[in-house]
Amino acid sequence: MLGGLRPMLPFLAVVVVLLLVVALPLPGRGPRMFQRRDPWRGYRFGSRREVLERAGGRCEGPQLLAWGRCRAEATEVDHVYPWSRGGPTTVSNGQALCRVHNRRKSNLRPPWWYVLSLERRRANYVPSGTETRVLARMNAEERAARQSWAARRR
Repeated sequence: MLGGLRPMLPFLAVVVVLLLVVALPLPGRGPRMFQRRDPWRGYRFGSRREVLERAGGRCEGPQLLAWGRCRAEATEVDHVYPWSRGGPTTVSNGQALCRVHNRRKSNLRPPWWYVLSLERRRANYVPSGTETRVLARMNAEERAARQSWAARRR
């Protein structure tokens, strides 16, 4: 049985490697392996407003795979790296989406090409000096806000 597959093995190996390269997330940008889940689930108040303002009130989803930008109004703020998979509720991990793009995305972990294309699109409409990089990690200020929030809830 393996004798018939032997000539195909190099081709299959190339296909598997290509699939992995296309589907894997961007190294070092997503949530850490054993990162505790952010207690804040949804974007509210200032963080929601900041994500929508950064997008100019328009959906940040791609029009065609990774090219172009959706023309619809952004009505929802969603995590680039899903909260259910360890992505924090931070402005750098947020994206303004229309209802269609948010439902289509679901809780899928974004491949590297999606993250890079989102950053490239943002460079065209975000005011200079505003951070466009997608990073699924909390900075010290955000971590302190979560801790003070958790302390008040006890």
